[in-house]
Amino acid sequence: MNVDFLLGQIGRRLEEQQLPGREPLLEVVREELLRERQRLGSAGPVELERERRVEAETLREVLEAINRQARLEDTIAEVLRQLDRRMAFDSCTLALVEDGRYRVIAAGGLPAGVDLLGQRWESPLLDELRRSHWPLAVADVQQDPRYRPVPGAAPVRSWVGLPLLVEGEVIGVLGLDRRHPEPFGEEDLHRARAVAFSAAAAIRKAQLLLQVRRYATLMEQVVAVDHAVFAGKPAPEVMRLMLQGALRVGSYRQGLLVLSLAGRLELAACAGAEEFESLIGRPAPLALGAARLDRLSAAQVGALAAEHGLALPVQPLLLVPLVAGESYLGCLVLFDVDGESPDDRLMEAYASRVATAYRHALVDHARQPD
Repeated sequence: MNVDFLLGQIGRRLEEQQLPGREPLLEVVREELLRERQRLGSAGPVELERERRVEAETLREVLEAINRQARLEDTIAEVLRQLDRRMAFDSCTLALVEDGRYRVIAAGGLPAGVDLLGQRWESPLLDELRRSHWPLAVADVQQDPRYRPVPGAAPVRSWVGLPLLVEGEVIGVLGLDRRHPEPFGEEDLHRARAVAFSAAAAIRKAQLLLQVRRYATLMEQVVAVDHAVFAGKPAPEVMRLMLQGALRVGSYRQGLLVLSLAGRLELAACAGAEEFESLIGRPAPLALGAARLDRLSAAQVGALAAEHGLALPVQPLLLVPLVAGESYLGCLVLFDVDGESPDDRLMEAYASRVATAYRHALVDHARQPD
């Protein structure tokens, strides 16, 4: 019997009900559960064998549920669901290694209004975990100077980090939190390690499938732009396809296309929001004409919109230049609420290919007789 798990579940239920005097009640329950554990400890081999079989069957179900998911989002959601089924914790974060740092891609049990997705996270504990390939538990984070919380996270007291290992490589970390000093015991770590081990393999498989799908989507959208150029479609139609393809490749919701025309920048196309239609044909601020991959924060976008009288959502922007050879043609302006990710580099590859096609469209149009 997992006493810590049951106490955690009971504590959460009491907290949800906002009942007074929770701690004395939990202490009474703890004493009763400890007595029950002692009773089970004196059980015979038949009872112990039955418990082991139940535990093994439960673990098999957990691992199968995680591994049957194909999409990365579904895999991660199933990992968090199975953890909640197996362990007692108040909140959790799942972060993957990107460019030597940890980036949060999923979280659970957070207070209302707290959003950690996209946050980058570093700490001495994570460095140690990455070297040792072994879980690290902290009984009270206030007593351990190595602990660093995820930026913006609610305060916690007990924490455990579990490495996500694939072929000896740490691809991420699973962090579990408790709001009160309730150290994670050996039984907790045993249960969590089994989930983390399966989660790492399933996440890597889902990542590879996702990468293949995204490259396939990239090539599909590039072909659509090429086909429009070779079919002699007018430049506005080609621009529309370029922008729509960018939204599909990078899963962005909204975007604008800025073109460099006779030494000035102009908002030439839009997608994802009808209110952008009124911006077409207007001069674009120089800040939207990036010559290299760049980002603007929500605050910068808000200031830019106010200064130039543009009705733009106050959201972060990803700026992807359209460059063909030595020619700078303009910039894809993509509203990127998910923050920095490896997909940004994929957008560079897409922009380079469609910029070349668009330059051919301009050349062909210039050659046509009036």
